[in-house]
Amino acid sequence: MFHPTDHNVDLSEEEFRLLRDFIHERFGLFFDDGQRGSLRSRLTGRLATLDLMTFEDYYHYLRFGPQRAEELQRMVSHLTNNETYFYREAPQLQVFADTVVRQIKDAKSAGTDRSIRVLSAGCSTGEEAYTLAMILYDSGQFFWNWDVQVFGLDVDEVALEKARRAVYHHNSFRGVSPAVRERHFVTLPGGAAQVKESIRRMVRFRAANIVEPASYEGLPPCDVIFCRNVLIYFSDAMILKVVRLFHERLLPGGHLFLGHAESLSRITDLFTPIRFQGAMVYRKGADPAAAPPQEVAR
Repeated sequence: MFHPTDHNVDLSEEEFRLLRDFIHERFGLFFDDGQRGSLRSRLTGRLATLDLMTFEDYYHYLRFGPQRAEELQRMVSHLTNNETYFYREAPQLQVFADTVVRQIKDAKSAGTDRSIRVLSAGCSTGEEAYTLAMILYDSGQFFWNWDVQVFGLDVDEVALEKARRAVYHHNSFRGVSPAVRERHFVTLPGGAAQVKESIRRMVRFRAANIVEPASYEGLPPCDVIFCRNVLIYFSDAMILKVVRLFHERLLPGGHLFLGHAESLSRITDLFTPIRFQGAMVYRKGADPAAAPPQEVAR
């Protein structure tokens, strides 16, 4: 039986462009000209599994094959970087915990809305979504008649299945203090730990492609969106598309958190950037009838 891994299967420039454009259109991920070797190494194993002779064959399989939907799911697991852990990029989380959460509570306490909705877009295996739920829980501000929900969206079904199980190992706890681990996790045999039920019931995961408007159907308007270390893999045009979707989904005055290496400065002025010590946050304009935003510490 032929296996491409037994041979030096080349990814020609034409094949590279076909696959790159297809992946970009479908998932937002963009491989520039210098990443042809990276794309080849990530996908060669898929050719072997499917007994395909060339990358052109693989492209046609993705477009027209009888099992193309299943293969798209398998492929995306090879293209995305699921490197994540609890309490990642602590300065941003500190801003969320100390400033944004308080502002949301104060603003909503003046009205009748007793809900808070936070979205983790590109949630991978769930560490970020659960971290946000832990922060909201530990704030002590949303008990009694408050309805608190964190939503996690990701295109990778394999990663989402891990998120729903909520069982994690040593590598996921790099940013977790012993006190937090004791408070929010149950230790399992073999050294793994599972997020406690009190946090798990605050979080909902769903398979969704963040570049597609249909992915947000049925989600309530959000107070905060986290999309960190995802857009660095997107082209400028796709970043703009996604950010516009976030803008539509956010409530007036809502906040958007991106990764520390990501910036909207040359992409769009839809959001107002607010700089904190060690963190940048993007704020959607408030409803003109609403109270003006609070002054923030620089």
